[in-house]
Amino acid sequence: MISVLVLGAKVPFTSGGQEVLVRELCKALKSRGLQVDTAEIPFSPFPKEALLTQAAMWRSLNLDATRVIATKFPTYYIKHPKKSVWLVHQHRPCFDLYGTRFSDFSDDPRDEVIRRNITEGDEKTLKEADHIYGISKNVVSRLKTFHGIQAEPLYPPLPLGDRYRYQQSENFILCVGRICSIKRVDLIIKSLPLIHEFVSLKIVGTPDEPGVMDYLNNEIKKHHLSHRVEFCGRVSDEELIDLYSKCLFVYYAPFNEDYGFVTLEAFSSGKAVLTATDSGGVLEFVVDSENGVISEPTEESIANSANKLISDENFRESLGKSGKQMISQMNIPTWDIVCKKLVPEL
Repeated sequence: MISVLVLGAKVPFTSGGQEVLVRELCKALKSRGLQVDTAEIPFSPFPKEALLTQAAMWRSLNLDATRVIATKFPTYYIKHPKKSVWLVHQHRPCFDLYGTRFSDFSDDPRDEVIRRNITEGDEKTLKEADHIYGISKNVVSRLKTFHGIQAEPLYPPLPLGDRYRYQQSENFILCVGRICSIKRVDLIIKSLPLIHEFVSLKIVGTPDEPGVMDYLNNEIKKHHLSHRVEFCGRVSDEELIDLYSKCLFVYYAPFNEDYGFVTLEAFSSGKAVLTATDSGGVLEFVVDSENGVISEPTEESIANSANKLISDENFRESLGKSGKQMISQMNIPTWDIVCKKLVPEL
């Protein structure tokens, strides 16, 4: 029997797109008669020096399986004769985030040594893979830019399949995802005072960054928004489907996002997406004034775009319908295609 190990690096007490991807991939592989399991080592980006230790831990493992499938840093450091990579992302503060407020790496010589070691290590271990894909064109482009590695985009199928639905909109904006600085939940909160008073904000997700909830709660208190902002935490699949179906539109404007299930989940629910000009992978799907609105990542611009969506129901509904139509016409791979690409032994 073909045995497959799907490799994950999970930050304890958090849940995001990578966890969904690993779970759904394992389910798909098992349903095709393979012996499947996961191998996970807890991951922490702090302190920076520990990144090399964590990479070395993966490198030292000897895993007995027909094939391993690595997903994100540092899982692809595993040494295995049959290694597929379905890349979610590398340690981005060393690469595309370097020099931005989202990176804790500076030009300090000690930081430069760590960055160089990770860059060289990534290049060596990724090139060992006999099959390498990225979850979006954006991820694939980074591989080409920083390592000269050619890879193929392989979009993940939607986690909840055809269960998404549309319902009449209620007066709330929906924000879904991990709560951390790079997802820019703070941007929509700071925009809220400029957005029509009768509209509230529901935020689905859990914090995975020290102090982020204190910061957001301070912003809410400062702008007297406690009656308009609801943190829903982690919700069930059915609750999430319901929230998507009833929202006015979905705000999803992370910085240079890898892929973002949220965009396609919103479209599948017949809802428009409000995003930003620098939101990366989201822009592979959102077309301004066609299925969503692309705004400058400023409070005033986000608020103006939100108010247009709120005030013009016909415009908003037409964007949602276009998004749903786009989903039906998109060439998102089925799990059959994904499994055969990642496990060519099938």
